[in-house]
Amino acid sequence: MAYKILLAEDDIQLVEMYKRKFQLEGFEVQITEDGQQALDLLETFTPDIAILDIMMPKVTGLEVLKEIRNNPNTKDMLVVMLTNLGNETTSEEIYKLGATECIVKADMTPLEVSNKIKEILKTYKK
Repeated sequence: MAYKILLAEDDIQLVEMYKRKFQLEGFEVQITEDGQQALDLLETFTPDIAILDIMMPKVTGLEVLKEIRNNPNTKDMLVVMLTNLGNETTSEEIYKLGATECIVKADMTPLEVSNKIKEILKTYKK
């Protein structure tokens, strides 16, 4: 059974690159371009892991994370935050809100991000 991923990222080139890489790895991927679309999709799609950009239009990734953690149906979902905001304050807030992991986009290639997601799934989805 393929793992299901929700990928919410407003950079279309980046999201297509990640989507292709995840699909090549055998994942089922649903993508959204903003946080509101992610919240809407979560009403009908239950991913094994959500990968959320922090800076998105309409609703930020942090607000989506809060909603995920406050919803009894999604509160235990794995959530990885993607960001280019690599400062300590942002990182503290991400983990305080309940993110499983935080990835700084500029520090990793799509292959490395894909490998990190597989590692997270292997660790948490035994």
